[in-house]
Amino acid sequence: MIRDKQVRFCNTVFECVDEGFGENTPVDVVIRPEDLYIFTPSEAAQLTGVVQSSIFKGVHYEMTILCNGYKFLVQDYHQFQVGKTVGLLVKPFDIYIMKKERMYNTFEGKIVDENHVEFLGINFECLPGHQLPAGAVVKVEVDFDGVILQDNEEDGTLTGEVKFILYKGDHYHLTVLSDWDENVYVDTHDVWDDGDRVGITIPPDKIRIVP
Repeated sequence: MIRDKQVRFCNTVFECVDEGFGENTPVDVVIRPEDLYIFTPSEAAQLTGVVQSSIFKGVHYEMTILCNGYKFLVQDYHQFQVGKTVGLLVKPFDIYIMKKERMYNTFEGKIVDENHVEFLGINFECLPGHQLPAGAVVKVEVDFDGVILQDNEEDGTLTGEVKFILYKGDHYHLTVLSDWDENVYVDTHDVWDDGDRVGITIPPDKIRIVP
């Protein structure tokens, strides 16, 4: 949210109807595929993109549009051919703003030694310099894109199962239930399926230790 009734996503500023989020507040934006208007490019277009796919669903066409590195799913009764440049428009009352529940992974942890911290039931290598004694209880923060998933479970520091996948326009936001029965949130460009077993790795430089 830039300010009340104004939100920025896909490198574009849109008018909306939401208030009270505060200025420059990170939020999640939801637009239903049927609420995106698609047409031949004109001055009315808020976004311009290229049709990547078009599938007839019996009643309407479902099209994927690539705009500024983001993919939009659009449902319309008129078909626009793959490769065609199109304009998109969304009205303020069709933009749904949701509070961003989390900005990064947060885990309860314990210092093992200068180079290791325990969380999620595993000793992870971390960068030295925290100057905390062994046994100190800490909070561990890991950005969503700091978590690496591997096809082979044995290649990870620990393992887990993909439980939920949310497409965020230019990447996927995954919820992975670790074998420690704690959720790990991951931003990735790779395509995974619900139920996939994965290895989970977190590089030392992606681990932030907060006393």
